[in-house]
Amino acid sequence: MTDLHLFNPENDLALALDLQHYTPPPIVTQLRNSGATLPMWYGNRGDSFIARGVNARWYRQMEDTFGMEVSPWNMNPEGFSPTPWGWSQHACGTFANLGFDPSSLPSKEWIDGVRRFSHRSTSAEISRELAQRLDFAIAPAAEELRNLSQISAFIGSHPEGTVLKLPWSSSGRGLVVTDPQTAAGQSGMFAGMLSRQDSVMAEPRYRKVLDFAMLFEADGTGGCTYTGLSVFHTVQFGSYAGNILAPEPELAAMVTAHCGIRQFDAVRSVLADILGSTALRYRYRGPVGVDMMVVDSPDFALAPAVEVNVRRTMGLLCHRFYARYAADGAHGTFTVAKRTSGAPAAVGPAVSGGRMYGGTLDMAQPGSDFSFTVALA
Repeated sequence: MTDLHLFNPENDLALALDLQHYTPPPIVTQLRNSGATLPMWYGNRGDSFIARGVNARWYRQMEDTFGMEVSPWNMNPEGFSPTPWGWSQHACGTFANLGFDPSSLPSKEWIDGVRRFSHRSTSAEISRELAQRLDFAIAPAAEELRNLSQISAFIGSHPEGTVLKLPWSSSGRGLVVTDPQTAAGQSGMFAGMLSRQDSVMAEPRYRKVLDFAMLFEADGTGGCTYTGLSVFHTVQFGSYAGNILAPEPELAAMVTAHCGIRQFDAVRSVLADILGSTALRYRYRGPVGVDMMVVDSPDFALAPAVEVNVRRTMGLLCHRFYARYAADGAHGTFTVAKRTSGAPAAVGPAVSGGRMYGGTLDMAQPGSDFSFTVALA
């Protein structure tokens, strides 16, 4: 079977609602439509991707320049294996509406398992198990709070600040930063969070030094393989802004400069084992990205399970692009941004032998509302 890719960045929002029929906010719909061609860059040869329309001239130019062989879908479900960015009831409904037989789609029981795996309480559970198995200190696991009294008590016990997170959210959405001085004016916001998802996850506000993620692939039988590293930027208390593109050893050196190679290797090894057993519990097979932080604290250097993404991520996209289409030793950035009218035209990519070594490349086709820009030097 050939993978048929669907870029559905709204999946975490869909998991929260757990509905087959769901309409994302307009800005997320724009992001989804703009990124419909992203599977060209992370899919495998022979795969296809779903897009409402593809600029044929642009597609042929990318295909000729980089030599990828991931094509627009021919609208025939036969022979294709549905492969979304992330699974949810909504993703299943999307494929069903495209003509896929229910027998070719995951069961509701399996989707429920993915949903539980994606809940931030699972991240906290993984963090607690990591702490038990490592021989050095890491940041304490987040706490799940279920009422306003618990929230008030947690905030009061952390005068340096608190971050509250909705259990199903990503890329900085569903986060509230607070402290004992501002919490009273935010009580309505806290009540709304509890009303929407029944609980919030709470952790102290750390002095963050670096955001990064370890990328894994779970095989569904208890095995989990480390596949790469993502070092990324965030703004506004967690909103994703983009990735650093560089050789893997250099990305690792950015992290180990703060925590040491021994801690990095230990977290990678133990985490793979924990993720494998967790994925087996939910019968999950596929990519898993674990967001982490290097923090400035006298007690520990790492918060190694800030968020577990049971889906593809922008970090995985960047890892695949760099390995396949970037020239050896190239350095640069990947950014996601809303397109603005009147912006000057970017310098095109400099490519030799199907490998980009300079300039800029937008992974989205012309006319998209968002750009997904690689800049290399």
